[in-house]
Amino acid sequence: MILHIFTFSPVQGFISSSRRLSDLYHSSLLLSTITEKIIENLIKDSEVEVIYPILVEGGEGLANYPNRVVFLAKDCVCKEVVDKFHQVWKEVHQKVLREVLDRSDIEKDVIEQQAKLHLETYFRAYCECSTAEETKRWKEKLKQNLSEDFDNYAVAYDWTGRKLGTKKSQKPYEPLIDHYTYNGGKYPDGCTLCGERAHLAVDWEKFRKSLRKDIRHYLKEGEKLCGVCLVKRFAFFYLGRRTFPSVHDIANAEFKEKLKKFEQEHKEVAEELRSLLEQYVGVEESRRHLWDYNAELFEIKELERIKKEDKDLELLIDDLVGKLRWIYSHQLLSPPSKNYYAIILSDGDSIGEWLGLKSRKRQEPLTEKFHREFSERLSEYAKKIRSLEKKDKFGLRIVYAGGDDVLAMADLKEFLDFAEKLNPLFKQSVRENASVSAGIVIGHQKDELSYLLREVRKAEKRAKSIKEKSAFCITVIPRGGAPVSFCAKWEFLNLLKDTISYFEEDIIGDRTAYDLRHIVSKFEDKSENVQVILALLKGMLKKRVNKSKLKGENEQAFIENYLERLRSFLEASDFDIKNFANLFYVARFVAKERREKSYEVVGANT
Repeated sequence: MILHIFTFSPVQGFISSSRRLSDLYHSSLLLSTITEKIIENLIKDSEVEVIYPILVEGGEGLANYPNRVVFLAKDCVCKEVVDKFHQVWKEVHQKVLREVLDRSDIEKDVIEQQAKLHLETYFRAYCECSTAEETKRWKEKLKQNLSEDFDNYAVAYDWTGRKLGTKKSQKPYEPLIDHYTYNGGKYPDGCTLCGERAHLAVDWEKFRKSLRKDIRHYLKEGEKLCGVCLVKRFAFFYLGRRTFPSVHDIANAEFKEKLKKFEQEHKEVAEELRSLLEQYVGVEESRRHLWDYNAELFEIKELERIKKEDKDLELLIDDLVGKLRWIYSHQLLSPPSKNYYAIILSDGDSIGEWLGLKSRKRQEPLTEKFHREFSERLSEYAKKIRSLEKKDKFGLRIVYAGGDDVLAMADLKEFLDFAEKLNPLFKQSVRENASVSAGIVIGHQKDELSYLLREVRKAEKRAKSIKEKSAFCITVIPRGGAPVSFCAKWEFLNLLKDTISYFEEDIIGDRTAYDLRHIVSKFEDKSENVQVILALLKGMLKKRVNKSKLKGENEQAFIENYLERLRSFLEASDFDIKNFANLFYVARFVAKERREKSYEVVGANT
């Protein structure tokens, strides 16, 4: 049997150039579905054995397959697999384009021609395999240089991976000649979503208005998309319509929970409100329950803004705003008030070492049997991660869970509890000496999603840069402020969680975080400075710990115990005092955003 490795790219660019969570989710799911189609096509052949990834029964909609397939075949089938990939991708974009254009009365020919130019040249697929003769020659070379006799499977996997890497690094320059114009010779600007290609040569405002009402709202005013991003935006026509919450929904998960209670306790009022919302979004997009609607539709300021832009909806919005003001003024429900949410990105540590020729982690030869079992363990881990998401709860939504990679969105109540489970579940599923590292970004719902995704990848890299990895890094991005990051090993996550609780419950005053950052800025990262900083912090805590909030705990014992935990963290983190100060800043920020905010309903009696 001949070992094959197949992959395709670009993946990060396709996923990260997303403006909405639905873009992110659908692009991840689309790539996963393409991989799934490749695997299904391979296993139809009785002479093919797929090693990685494991095909999950009923896995549709889970986005749980990476862009890499390892398999054994009797003969070289690289060309057939690459051709199959391009066939599947062609089926995807042709179906999506057809469905969108059939719902518009605008001229379609130019759009189809230009979109085809963008789409057919976008993805590159690679496949490499190693014959028995190549494996034999490489094994002899390895034995000569390393003096070790490796298993034939390990040698073939190593050599095939090297060949694949070489092929991927050779990227020929292929210019995209896009000469399309519109409105009497006007050239398009860049795509407003990815910025990599020109937007389709069409009057976008006219195109948006020509779309049928059931899909018109998927294009926002001012958006102008290239062929690739248009397919991403309307990918549900291929995948089936699967709703995914907005960033506003994620941030306001608590509000969604309150909507459930409101609907149960005030059925008549809730039904009146639901009827108005149904009229506003259109019958085609009607929902069964109030919590199925976007949380932004319950914000009076947002509705008033929309009213100024769309005079056709003025009377309907006035009715909706009037009903919401009455509900809020009678305290039947509080309006959505949260703006920040968390993105969690985690990845297995040193996965390449687990599957390398020489591995201290694996502690056994790399064989076909080991690789298959390792794939099964990774698949089991992804299933366990998936099980953490509860459809009847709103605080956690998993975008992708495939192999050792996880991408999830959560509100500020849920995100640390979810992150805390990642490493133990990975160890439980794979092996005790396995680990994951995670990057977490807390961003504002009005920040560009693509920017936050770049920052979460940076945070993940910082976590992996910590000695022996198995760490996390949280970056807070205040609205209009510079990012602030706190990084630590997983064993100090509880220290962060407790510090958040101390701020949230007003046990420690908010000023402590700012004063500590000011003090630390005057010192260098030296062990002798730690005692001074801890002494100064102790003095602050004696003045600022709220005794009445300690629930009977001795104030001095609380401070001493807390300082000892902080000292242990400083010693473990090589006395990085700036990171130490950031612990308090991040904790205070999260605590502040978790607190309930009181809002005055203007014009409540009108």
